[in-house]
Amino acid sequence: MHKVIDSPWELGHCANALKAAGVETVIRYYNHSNSTRLPQKRIEKAEYEDVLGAGLSLAVVFQQRGGAGGNIGDLDAESGVRDSDRALALAETYAQPENSAIYFAVDHDYYKAADLASIKAYFGAVASALRGKYRVGVYGSGAVGRAVRDAGFVDFIWLAAATGWSGTRDMLNTDQWALYQVVPPLAFQGVSYDGNIVGGRWKDFGQFRADQEGAIALGASRGLAAAIERHSELAEVSATGGLNLRRGPGESFAVERALSLGTPVTILERNGDWAKVDLDGDGTVDGYMHESFLKVMAGGFPIEAAIGRTPYDVARAELERGVAEVSGSGNNPRIVMYHKSTNHWSGTDDSVAWCSSFVNFCVEQAGMIGTDRQDARSWKDWGDDVTENPREGDIAVFARGPMNGSDGHVGFLVADEGGPTVKILGGNQSNRVCYQTYPKDGDLGSTRYRLLGIRRG
Repeated sequence: MHKVIDSPWELGHCANALKAAGVETVIRYYNHSNSTRLPQKRIEKAEYEDVLGAGLSLAVVFQQRGGAGGNIGDLDAESGVRDSDRALALAETYAQPENSAIYFAVDHDYYKAADLASIKAYFGAVASALRGKYRVGVYGSGAVGRAVRDAGFVDFIWLAAATGWSGTRDMLNTDQWALYQVVPPLAFQGVSYDGNIVGGRWKDFGQFRADQEGAIALGASRGLAAAIERHSELAEVSATGGLNLRRGPGESFAVERALSLGTPVTILERNGDWAKVDLDGDGTVDGYMHESFLKVMAGGFPIEAAIGRTPYDVARAELERGVAEVSGSGNNPRIVMYHKSTNHWSGTDDSVAWCSSFVNFCVEQAGMIGTDRQDARSWKDWGDDVTENPREGDIAVFARGPMNGSDGHVGFLVADEGGPTVKILGGNQSNRVCYQTYPKDGDLGSTRYRLLGIRRG
């Protein structure tokens, strides 16, 4: 069963069963009033407590109509004020924890400039009301998500299941979406729900849960984090007549079932011409499919489970891979993936300086938050300053070239024996992941280096 589900129906009565079936997070609704068609759409206090009491995480989305059917009047500045006031009132009533998220739905394929301007005004009002207390998410198309994210109004993008909506396929080809709703709708004990896939960078998409002591915690449970770490590539069936899911990597293995054109799957790893796939985002293997009939929509390489590992552990594992730049016009896709753990404003080619991208990747794979930036000096104020008492695995930050410039280098401290140099494990060292010795304040070849500090998260 999907790790993350959303439903317009009451789930408290089956919360324990959902948890036992493998669900980790449920997404439920805030609104002004329920309709006769969906009389249980809004979560109530009792359900809220049942969901958290069952050990599930909860996320919330506000939708009255959300512009469905082209009703753009639902999505202007005045509506944004009204909807955010109602969302805040419900959040206060239920004691929703601060710094979790409230999503707001845009349930139509809007793409015209005038409509997007109205939607931005709506989210501008929402952001003004919620900022400082709750993070903001948007549910809708890729075009809408990009518009309100670029305007600085939202923290999370939840892509609706309609991949034909404007900009959605383009958004899936980035790492900027937190959730992707998949079709078709499913049912559990007679209750309709949608499954969702979590973007590889977004273990925290604004959800919250009760820990074992009953205290409220933010972000992913261990179960969800482990499932996300296994994900590699999000793909869809591209064969017009559908594609068989088999029990093993070959046509001699029995067919489990056929999946229709456009069905999304997650590729966990590849075995020759065959892909090991997960159908419902729970991180477990459901079978094998021939990769030539799978079209990749998002993702890169499999990322090992990181729970309990440190950034330095991740760095040493990357060293064992022998990662190096590709000579000529090509790019090492592993380095491209490092860049995608940052804002990657300078691009994702392996010719772009990637030492900071490497450290960001390692930090994020250990479940921590990096700087999200490609410039090495962005690490000089990260975490705690342990320059006077460093240990192996801390992060060393250097100025490279003039002190008043912006160039630098960053990597993991391996050894400091008190002399004029330190040994560093890092990326983009001689165009590869390797060990290298750097001066604390001196020249390496013709380039000046100065140690700015050593940081620990």
